[in-house]
Amino acid sequence: MAVKLPGPRPVHDRSMACTIIPIHAATQAPDSPAAPLQPTRLSGEPLQVQRVLDALVADVHGQLRGIGSTARWLRELRLSPSEAFVLIAPDLGHDSLQAAEITFLTLRRLLPDTDIYVSADQA
Repeated sequence: MAVKLPGPRPVHDRSMACTIIPIHAATQAPDSPAAPLQPTRLSGEPLQVQRVLDALVADVHGQLRGIGSTARWLRELRLSPSEAFVLIAPDLGHDSLQAAEITFLTLRRLLPDTDIYVSADQA
């Protein structure tokens, strides 16, 4: 299915001739479906993982409205007694950096005596 976009149209002004070119947001071609989001990989003690996940989601979604579903930005959350390891989606532009910062601060608040590692996942 082809999408027909309007072309440039001439505008006549008494002092200068110019053309208005329509600008459209880049969209994915209709025949190439987006890759489905993979669920966030979780590991660790289930109650602690759920408590931390709930806090991360609340903080990130609270500060980055419009970031989308958790699976879009959070790729992995792995908790052990001495470490917390998180992978953030790398392809969100500035939101990736913001999500990583919010994640780190949230983990530091929830797990004060834990080594915390927040990194970008491989694209």
